[in-house]
Amino acid sequence: KYMETDFLKNQLIEEENMRKFLSLLLVCGLATLCLAGCASKTSSLAEQMFSFDGADDYYKNVEDHYTLNYDEMIYDDFTQGIDKDRWVIGDSVWDQWGTDQNGVRPQNVFLLDDSDSEAHLLLRANGEFYSGAPLSSQIDGYKTGAAISTVEALGPGRYEIRMKPMPRLGALTSMWLFSWFEQNDGSVQQNEIDIEIGIQPNFDLVSFTTWTSPDTNTNRNVEMDYMVNDGNWHTYSFDWVTDAEIPYVDYFVDGKLVYTSTANVPTTNATLSIGIWVPCWAGGGEADSNNISNGSRMFDSDYAEISWFRYIPFSMGNWEQRPVTNRPSDATFEPTLLTKMPVVNKAANGDFEQPDESYEHGDGVTTQYVYPWMEYMTDTEDTTAIVQDPDNSANHVAQVNGDQLFGQWLRGSGNGYTYRLTGRYKATNGASAQFSYSRVIGYATTSGSAGMVQLPIGDSTTWTEFDITFTVNNRDESSLTKSIRYYLDNGTDTGTVYFDDISLVYLGLNAA
Repeated sequence: KYMETDFLKNQLIEEENMRKFLSLLLVCGLATLCLAGCASKTSSLAEQMFSFDGADDYYKNVEDHYTLNYDEMIYDDFTQGIDKDRWVIGDSVWDQWGTDQNGVRPQNVFLLDDSDSEAHLLLRANGEFYSGAPLSSQIDGYKTGAAISTVEALGPGRYEIRMKPMPRLGALTSMWLFSWFEQNDGSVQQNEIDIEIGIQPNFDLVSFTTWTSPDTNTNRNVEMDYMVNDGNWHTYSFDWVTDAEIPYVDYFVDGKLVYTSTANVPTTNATLSIGIWVPCWAGGGEADSNNISNGSRMFDSDYAEISWFRYIPFSMGNWEQRPVTNRPSDATFEPTLLTKMPVVNKAANGDFEQPDESYEHGDGVTTQYVYPWMEYMTDTEDTTAIVQDPDNSANHVAQVNGDQLFGQWLRGSGNGYTYRLTGRYKATNGASAQFSYSRVIGYATTSGSAGMVQLPIGDSTTWTEFDITFTVNNRDESSLTKSIRYYLDNGTDTGTVYFDDISLVYLGLNAA
C-alpha cells in the first residue's frame, strides 16, 4: 500500500513534467515524434484518478476546466500513520455552551491495519450512552468526537475523501475548510466550505454549505439514492473555484455533480479538517433552556471510517493567502494502531452493568449516564428492570416480566439492513424468550410504526446462548422503514425471562 501511494504521486509529477517537456518540443517543431504516445499516457492517468463507475464526464474531465498543480498535491491513505508535518490532531471544543458537547479529542483517533478492511483511519464518536474509560482526568469521553486538520492553509482545488460516515444520528461527520481571523476594522471573518452528514434526522441526505461571516451561509440538503449510513464506501468531493466571474463550489458524490453553490463562497485560504463531533442539534436534536439535549445522541460509541483523502490545487487567482490559525491540537499524541476493525455493539449497556443513571469511572470522573434501556407497556403491574443475576449476585441482567418489553431505539435502520443478535437468556415459570422489533417510519421517537416483527428464541430454564441473524424489511413500499425500536420480549406473557450480554451488530446491506 505504501508503494502504491508513492508510485501514484510520482506518476502525477512525472506527467506534469512531461507536459512541460511537450511544450518545449512544440516550440522546436519536434512534438509530432512523441505526441500520440504522451497523450495516451495522460489519458490513462486521468482515468486512474477520476474515472470510476457512475462518475460523470464533468467530474472525470477536470483537466479540461482547470490547470491542476500536481507538484503540490496531497494524497494520504494513512497507511504510514498521521504525518505530523501534514496533519494536526484536534484537541479542542468549539460552540460548547450552545451545543452541549465536549469537543474533539485525540484519544478518539485510531489507525487501522486490517487486510479485511479498506479503512485506514478511524474517527470515534461517543454519545449519551458512552460507558467506556475516561479520556483524561478532565474528560470522561461523554459526547466527544475526533478530527484531524491540515497544518497548512489550502486554496482552490479539488478535495476528495473516500469514507463511511459515522452511522448514528446525533453525530456529524464532515470534511470542511475553515478559516477565522480578525479584519482591520476589528470584525471577525469566518469562512467555510463543508460536506456534512448527520445534520438532519435523515440519512437520505448529504448537506453542502458555503459560508462567509458574520452570519451568512448557504446550505443545501441533497437527497441521495441510498441511505448514507448503509456501511458502503462512497467518495465525496468538491471543486473550489475562485477565478470565475462569480466564485463557486461544485459538490460531487461518487463522481456525480449533485449541487453547485455560487453564494457566500470564500476566497481566502483555509485549513482542511476531517472529523466528527456531537452537538446537541445533530440529527435533529433540540436543547432545553440549559443547552442540554438528552435523547439526541442515542448511542454508545461508533466510528467514521476513512480510506483516503486527496487534494489537487487549481492554478488560478482571485483568492487571498493570509496566516490562518489552527484550533488547539495535541502534537505529542500518537494514535493507537488497531489490527482489526472494531466490532460495534449497537445495543448500549448490553451487559447491563451500568444500572444507575450516573456512575464513577474509578478515578473520580463521573458521567451523568443517560439510561439506554426503556421499559414499555408500563400500564401493567409487572416490573421490568436491570437486576442482580439470580445465579450470580455480582452480575447484572435484564428482567422481563409478563407482557413487558425492554427496548432501545436504533435510529437510521433501513430496508435491507442486516443484523446479528447474540446473547443469553433464562426463562422461568412458563416464560419464553423472544426478540421483537418495530419498523418505524421516520427517525423521531414520535414516528409511527409499520408493524412488529417477532423472533422466538427459546424457553430454556437454564442460561442458554442464542444467535439470530435478521434483515429489516418494509411492510410495503408506502411505509419505508427508517429506524427500528427493538425489544427483549416474553413470548408467553407469563413468568419471567432474564437476558444478558446482548450484542446487536450490523452486518451490512442485505448481508444475510
